[in-house]
Amino acid sequence: MRALLFASLLLLAACETNEMGERGPAPPLPTSGPIIYSCADGTQLSVTFENNQAQVAVIGGYSMVLPNIGTPDAPHYSNGRYGLVGGGAEANWEVGRRAPVSCRGS
Repeated sequence: MRALLFASLLLLAACETNEMGERGPAPPLPTSGPIIYSCADGTQLSVTFENNQAQVAVIGGYSMVLPNIGTPDAPHYSNGRYGLVGGGAEANWEVGRRAPVSCRGS
């Protein structure tokens, strides 16, 4: 019973709401300035994309500038140790040889 209640609360927390508290589509991501990513492993990133690079700040940690080593259609920002693949609403965060972690932008 507790597991069902907990799962229901998680599902409700995941729903997007507007200013009136009504469910609806997620608001658009900013077109300038940082995008905040929440990753599946709990990592939170603040990322600003400009000049063909990503300025990444790990919330509560370090920051770096990652150049785009991919293409404009398939961006892959990396400095060899850290990487961010994609951008916009969905991205993958890479650290060293660990498996990439999926992240959601807001």
